[in-house]
Amino acid sequence: MVRHFIIDCDTAEDDIMSLFMLLRHKVSVEGVTIVEGNISYQQEVNNALWALEYIGEENVKVYPGSDKPLVKDFRSVEEVHGKGGIGDKIAKPQKLKPENKKALDAIVDIADRYPGELEILAISPLTNLALAYLKDKTLTEKIRKVWVMGGTAWGRGNITPVAEYNIWVDPDAAKIVFNAGFDITMVPWDVIVNYPVDNREWEEIKNMNTKMSKFYVDIYTHYREYSMKNEKIGGTPHPDLITTVVALNHENVVKRSDKHFVDVENCDCLTRGMVVIDYLSIWKKNPNTEVIYEIHKEEFLKLLYDLLKWF
Repeated sequence: MVRHFIIDCDTAEDDIMSLFMLLRHKVSVEGVTIVEGNISYQQEVNNALWALEYIGEENVKVYPGSDKPLVKDFRSVEEVHGKGGIGDKIAKPQKLKPENKKALDAIVDIADRYPGELEILAISPLTNLALAYLKDKTLTEKIRKVWVMGGTAWGRGNITPVAEYNIWVDPDAAKIVFNAGFDITMVPWDVIVNYPVDNREWEEIKNMNTKMSKFYVDIYTHYREYSMKNEKIGGTPHPDLITTVVALNHENVVKRSDKHFVDVENCDCLTRGMVVIDYLSIWKKNPNTEVIYEIHKEEFLKLLYDLLKWF
């Protein structure tokens, strides 16, 4: 059976490869929805269109969404991803244009088209999905699954000491989504940092000498260098791409997970954007989220290498 996805992203390098991974696995990408986050909003839109042109998938539609959080201010992180989100290169599409329809309307309409089948790959702040839900609260019945890259399992953040960037950008939206009743699987930041592409694997990718491996090295070099120097990660982290392979092949990729009640701190305080996981069921609430704690790295690498040998 064909799976139907919307990929909701703030299009930097890992978002682009996540989109390519979906297309490689021949799922039906019903739309790419763009939200505020990593870099300037218009560059996020341009990157999505440019990436689709690069891979020759020009029938996939790109829907602009929210360019700011529901309530709070945020900041983009060009220092992490480069000015262009793929390093400092500024990509521009040659002919593709974004749709006039807004992301929240696209999510509602596509969910109506595929009730009970649509999956959301939410690898960015959750503003678009929250807005769509506020427009149509029956989305919780129509959307089969929400795969979230965001939050932390152990409170080790990357934008504050306790918050992961995607949730921190729009904690109000995240709070809405986690409490709405969606079937959510969350892949936390402080889990994926345990599975970077290390120096040996990086060299192996460089030696593949395929068009896609060269593209990969080109768009990830800035992010890799930043992460190793500033975040003390032993290689290239892949938060979005790992979330994507979890979504595509959960049974083989996930090594350990558990279901908990998860909420989000949305105060303007030291813990803004912190994901709060009720590990011991102290609140006596039904679990609302599957939290991923460990993956099989070899399964992730198998899928990554396959993608990089695609062409």
